[in-house]
Amino acid sequence: MLASIFLWFTAYNAVTTAFSRYTKVVWKMEGGSFANCLMVATVAAILSYIPIGNISAKIGRKKTIMGGVLLMAACYGGAIFAREYHPIINVAFALIGVAWAAINVNSYPMIVAMSSGSDVGKFTGTYYTFSMAAQILTPVLSGFLLENVSYNTLFPYALFFSLMAFLTMTQVRHGDVKPQKKESILENFDVDD
Repeated sequence: MLASIFLWFTAYNAVTTAFSRYTKVVWKMEGGSFANCLMVATVAAILSYIPIGNISAKIGRKKTIMGGVLLMAACYGGAIFAREYHPIINVAFALIGVAWAAINVNSYPMIVAMSSGSDVGKFTGTYYTFSMAAQILTPVLSGFLLENVSYNTLFPYALFFSLMAFLTMTQVRHGDVKPQKKESILENFDVDD
């Protein structure tokens, strides 16, 4: 699970970190128009948090995360072929936002579900250690490739790490807790001791 967290943060943060420079170099965009794509992704993520939570309750956290990772990878794969900005790119970024929501809404709860009551802090710390390590490493690694190989490596880089996250996620065996259906609406307000 921790490897998956590291890998999808590596993919996603490479794109969000280098996207402004990528749009200038590859798509020849000027001004702040690149920000629209990132804003579309953020708004789509915010709008999809609750529906994603409902989907997760029905099909499980692991399947929802894996679907999100595949959707994100598919969008990164499609972006490889975009040689200039086109409005359809906003649709891809909206899907990336939904995919990122599917991952984030479920990954931390899976980590917490793997811990016992006294270990929640330790597991929370490891979650943030792996996610922050990826956010520190990926600008350095992807930046090296962008500067020394080509800016066209950005989306293949993100695609590669997304697919690796999917592969490691297939090995996760714990934390996919589906809530039991309550017999009455009032039971939803019960608090476990």
